[in-house]
Amino acid sequence: MFPNDKRNQYGNQGYQNYRPAENAYPQQQGYGQPYGVQGYAEGMYAPEGAYEGDLSSPAVAAFAKKVYAYFASALATATLASVGGVMAVEHFVATQNVSALGTLRIVSLVAFFGSFLFVVLTRKAHSPLKTGLLYVFAGACGVMIAPMLTFFMQAGMGMSIVFAFGITTVVWGGLTVYVLATGKDFRGIGGYLFAGLLLALGLILLNIFVPFPDAISRLVMAGILLLFVGYTLYDTSRVTRDYYHANDAVGAALMLFYDFFILFKYILYFLGSSRD
Repeated sequence: MFPNDKRNQYGNQGYQNYRPAENAYPQQQGYGQPYGVQGYAEGMYAPEGAYEGDLSSPAVAAFAKKVYAYFASALATATLASVGGVMAVEHFVATQNVSALGTLRIVSLVAFFGSFLFVVLTRKAHSPLKTGLLYVFAGACGVMIAPMLTFFMQAGMGMSIVFAFGITTVVWGGLTVYVLATGKDFRGIGGYLFAGLLLALGLILLNIFVPFPDAISRLVMAGILLLFVGYTLYDTSRVTRDYYHANDAVGAALMLFYDFFILFKYILYFLGSSRD
């Protein structure tokens, strides 16, 4: 059209030396849109039609592996802490050192709530302190449950602890695998779970001042078990979605561990009450 109209290899004039817009971000054949902020930055794509948080995305799968590695190490930490806690409780009981036993409970309770709140509320996903406090939280859980484990062992119900751990592993693991394999999103039940949690806390506090009959106590325990079955579904759904986009593997591992811990504790309660 114009004399001396020199065009580059992309058919643009002069300084407009860039690709056509439709080819600016080449995609592999058979692949859909970039997957999440992190996946987009790394050039990773999810298969076409994949749901949000699909483990077929390499970035999402790598993040999930990191979360469950943190979970496994936190569980190992809690197990070792519970063993040490049982030994300490047995020593304090044998020496009738009531003050030391009370101090152990208070310190573990403070460590439990302090580390939990810090990990949940801090925004720094890669803080070494945040990672360390995950293990402080796990250790505090192990020490907190030590008096209960000691009671079961001294009552000749040590196998109940093994059975409770096995049942918890099957239930929690089955729910986790179900959510990750099917991709179902249970985040919508979060509001109901929170309301149920407030109700459960209210009943626990009420039971301190007004002891419930055995039948009511078992009903409350059953309700708490169902509540944390729901929380396991909810928190697992968040692993490959909310926590993935925030790149917060430590926070995800802490919530999953807390779900496991509460399920184990109340399943053990049930097994103990069935022996009474």
